[in-house]
Amino acid sequence: MRHTISAVLASCAVLGLAAFITLAPVWRGFDAWRQIWPLVMVFAAGVTIASLRNRHRFVPALLALGCLAIALPAAPEWMRRLSTSTSASASAAPAMLDERQELTVMTQNLWGLSRNPVGVPDRVADMAPDILALQEATRHAKPVIDTLEARFAHIARCRSTRVLSRLPILDSGCVRHPPEISFVNAVPCDWELPPAVWARIALPDGREAVIVAVHLTWPFPSAAQDCQRRNLARALAREPQDTLIVMGDFNAAAPSRALARIEHDLDLERRSIALPTWPSEGLFSADPSAGFLIPPMLVGIDHIFAGEAWETVWIEAGPNTGSDHRPLVARLRLTGG
Repeated sequence: MRHTISAVLASCAVLGLAAFITLAPVWRGFDAWRQIWPLVMVFAAGVTIASLRNRHRFVPALLALGCLAIALPAAPEWMRRLSTSTSASASAAPAMLDERQELTVMTQNLWGLSRNPVGVPDRVADMAPDILALQEATRHAKPVIDTLEARFAHIARCRSTRVLSRLPILDSGCVRHPPEISFVNAVPCDWELPPAVWARIALPDGREAVIVAVHLTWPFPSAAQDCQRRNLARALAREPQDTLIVMGDFNAAAPSRALARIEHDLDLERRSIALPTWPSEGLFSADPSAGFLIPPMLVGIDHIFAGEAWETVWIEAGPNTGSDHRPLVARLRLTGG
């Protein structure tokens, strides 16, 4: 009887989670499970291994099918990661590069609740980004913000977001609804906009690019993220799309439908493929130099989107900074003339 009860419980747990992840397109509550699919996979694999001692021999095979159903939606993301890494390596070393056409960008959620994101300035100095996008630049992070802003010549601010630049900022401001939008008959969703700041940057080769730092809310339980996503895309549609860069904390991870909808609405290429950034060591330890035997990041909710004029030279998750997010750093090359 004990083996039968454990078989039923294990099957309900693993197959139930597999059903939630499979039904993600139906309801955002199910889609939330896709956000944390690695954690779900670890749990399901543990239950499957424990079931090997069950007398009902069909149980491990059944649970293995459940594990496969949990992992299957993530397979395209990792295959895409493999293909983009291969293509980036092939194009990373042309005979002669004009460094004026390359830009290092970085995004970091400072985690405003953190009492010790003190490692950020040193890590930023190590990676020497030309453009730094910050989110949750509030509360205990203020000393760090002041240190960072003193190191960059140009700053754009809006609410809890920042764009810090070594290149000249020609214009900047909060991301707002397009002026032609009428709110006479608006519903509450129409008013939703995430904290976001834009900056028009003068590039070294004479061209211009708009850089946006953004922080979307959680995708569940309310529909607020859906509203923010649609209105953000509508607000940015008037900017030149080919040189546009949008980066920050989107609170959406592959293979969720939430991230797919963000990518579709922005109509920009997502360069952060299969790059987990959360939770970092800062969530568990106040020491920014703390290391773990296995990096704790499970989900990639920080992203960099860029227009078709930008080619990805390389992109990676940065080191522990004391925040609960790892930074995301990319080297982009501007193509065309």
